[in-house]
Order: sequence, then structure tokens, then C-alpha cells
Amino acid sequence: MNIWKYLIAASLGNMIAGPLGALAFTAGAFFLGKKNSFRNPGSQFNKQQGIYAIGLVVLSAKLAKADGRVTKDEIAKFKKIFQVPKENMGQVGAIWNEAAQTSAGFEPYAQQLRDTFYRSPQMLEQIILGLFEIGYADHELSDPELKYIKKVSQIFGIDQNTFKRLRNSRPEFVKEDPYKVLGVKKSQSIVEIKKTYRNLARKNHPDIVRAKGITDKGLIKKAKENFQRINDAYEQILKIRGEK
Repeated sequence: MNIWKYLIAASLGNMIAGPLGALAFTAGAFFLGKKNSFRNPGSQFNKQQGIYAIGLVVLSAKLAKADGRVTKDEIAKFKKIFQVPKENMGQVGAIWNEAAQTSAGFEPYAQQLRDTFYRSPQMLEQIILGLFEIGYADHELSDPELKYIKKVSQIFGIDQNTFKRLRNSRPEFVKEDPYKVLGVKKSQSIVEIKKTYRNLARKNHPDIVRAKGITDKGLIKKAKENFQRINDAYEQILKIRGEK
């Protein structure tokens, strides 16, 4: 089951509590008011996937609004990187529009995601990566957008080195530096770098994502890409250091 399935039905069925459930309930009532039927997901519903899906939409929409206007490029980038199915566009759009009314008040939503996935930091890091991609959709990350992503990252409990690594983990963000991808310094020994690499590889392995019940192909693909970039960066450093 992908993370978008039963998105609104879950919130209207009181299956998701907290601020994310409340916002989705409001958006869902508007969306389903135009529909003739309501499908209860029942026992098939995965609450964590529901929280993750709604959280992605809400934080992405509020980021897009951070500099005062939501662009078509930002919406298109969101749809592309998180691979929203056509059949869920209306549901996702209802939540997006509700959240994008203002960039303010994002903290409780970020906190609910943190509370839900604090044992799966790689899931939270995937959200930060997605926010960066949306921010760079129009080829320039504005100061309000960067400030927003930093604050979300802090709420997620992501340390400064990891934040820098995530920001520098995509060639479209900045020219790639393998040391920045791993969040290490050139002055560190190869032993220290190897330790950091192993920790990152373990935390970001795609199998960890699957083990947490996330089956969405788009998120698994992003996890694989991030894992590969970590491996590639380490390989580059080994070559630079003459270790390979």
C-alpha cells in the first residue's frame, strides 16, 4: 500500500489524532463534500503511513508559501519527487490548499512527525531532502525558505552536521563535495570518516525504510538514491586519500 492510499478517509475516520489529523479532517470534509461515497480503510490502514503522508503535504505546502507565493514549479516538484498517484491528486490537493493558506504554524505538524518517527531518523531526513528539492524548484532557495527548513530540521532533532550533509547531498543544490555529503571535515582522519560513513549507511539503508512499514515506491526510490550518494561520496574520499 502506498502512503497516499486512504489519505482523507483515514483522517475522517478518526484514525489520525493530533494537529495533522485535525487539518486533514478539515480538508477532507471539503473534498468529500463533493463526492458521493466514503470508503473506510478499516484494518488495512497503516497509521504511521497516514501521518507521514499528511505531514509531507502540510510541510511542503507551508514551505512553498514561506516566501509569500506558491509557484507552479514548486507544486510540480512536489508531485514529482513524492510521486502522488493521479487518483489521490484531489485528496492531496485539498490538504495542500488548506495548509498553504499561510506558512505560519508549521511547528506542531513537524513536532507530530518527530514524535512519530523519532526512532526512524532516516524518515525525517527524507522529508528534509524533499523540502530542499521543493525550495530549489525555481532554482534559488530564498532566505525565508532556508530559515523554514532549518527550523523544521531542528524540531526533527537533526544535528547541524547532518543538516549540512542533507543540504549538500544533491548536485542540483550545490556542486557536490564528498566531505559535505558525509558531513565530515577534510581534517578528520580516515578512521573517523569511516565511522561516520558506516553510521550513515546503516541509518539510511533502504531496508530500514521497508522495515518501518513504508512501502511507497517513491520514498523507497529516494532512500536508495540517498544511500547510493553516501556510498559514492565515501568511495570518492577513499580515492582522494589514496586508500583505494
